[in-house]
Amino acid sequence: MATTTIKMGKRGTLVLPAKLRKQFGLEDGSLLITEAKDGEIRIRPAFVFEGEVWTPQRKAYLTLINTMTQEEYDRVAELLREEGIDPTDVPDLDPNYRATLPTDREWEERGTQRRAELLRERHSA
Repeated sequence: MATTTIKMGKRGTLVLPAKLRKQFGLEDGSLLITEAKDGEIRIRPAFVFEGEVWTPQRKAYLTLINTMTQEEYDRVAELLREEGIDPTDVPDLDPNYRATLPTDREWEERGTQRRAELLRERHSA
């Protein structure tokens, strides 16, 4: 690892050599992390992740698309209405999505059947 000596300026200002700035993709305003460790001052680039900001409509879509039963869909839709969001006007959501979901009763029956299948498999193994 090549070393370079640099001079600290007023108020602790450091100028990184152009070769290092280019190597690490640093430019004016780049964020750096400083760390004191083992008697050294370490400097490394900071990578900032800016998360996606979801609109109320996007949140409504993600909430509705993750419902498991028609009744759960209805409960979520009612909460959305209370927040001023029309669940029938959510972009990208199939208007017939609710009809594709099982009822609470059908969901429970599927769960009961699946548990029975798993028990049979366990006992036959």
